[in-house]
Amino acid sequence: MNIGTLRKILVTLGQIFNYAVRHQYMDHNPLNEAERPREQAREGERERDKIQILSPEQIKTLLDQEKNPKFKMLFMLAIFTGARQGEILGAKWEDIDWKNSQIHIQRTFNKSRFFTPKTKTSTRRIDIGPTVLKELRAWKLACPKNEHDLLFPNGAGGPINYSNLVQRHFRPALKATSLPLIRFHDLRHTFASLLIEQGENVKYIQTQLGHSSPTVTLNVYAHLMKPTNQEAACRLENTVFSNNGDQMETNQKKRATE
Repeated sequence: MNIGTLRKILVTLGQIFNYAVRHQYMDHNPLNEAERPREQAREGERERDKIQILSPEQIKTLLDQEKNPKFKMLFMLAIFTGARQGEILGAKWEDIDWKNSQIHIQRTFNKSRFFTPKTKTSTRRIDIGPTVLKELRAWKLACPKNEHDLLFPNGAGGPINYSNLVQRHFRPALKATSLPLIRFHDLRHTFASLLIEQGENVKYIQTQLGHSSPTVTLNVYAHLMKPTNQEAACRLENTVFSNNGDQMETNQKKRATE
């Protein structure tokens, strides 16, 4: 059975169960609690096909070129947290955990409205490095006071319109530096690719991105992972053949005779 057929069956079943709930034949729709692993694969495939990323040098170029402190900070936060555009536009100062150097993602702003994240994994805490945290402190002092206490308010004190952000600020910044005309969402991919490049654990990357599972993260980014890893092979050999390995064997024999 292909994915398309399965999806049609699930839609039909959902309609049947919803009818039963409306007419009080059932208390709830059991499909609302069912896991959909196929959807995870589709989520990964959709994102993977469009990925473009910036190199560290290109990131520095972009941030150095942007002179508006609000948008420089916005771009920096997007790159160094991997948060989605709606999560950044909906972020408030109360979401910054200064003590633990994290930003708490607990809402998103899309289509002129605030929403709670759709999934449990989207509600998350993302680690922030000391440089970004320092820049956030400086921006907090300069940030105009606004009704919603937003990190990045527009001129009227409300949330920034996504289209205005891209058309009036993000794309002009890319063009001014002759950088590739990537999507704003590709800043999130850039964050993930840099974590992969430095060898971070896939589970950690998944939690930072808010993916539903490590499987989704692998579906999206597996092609960015190194096909070879001599460092890992060398560490394995060192564990077995080095003095530490010999000592481990000696300790095991000692415990066996005790």
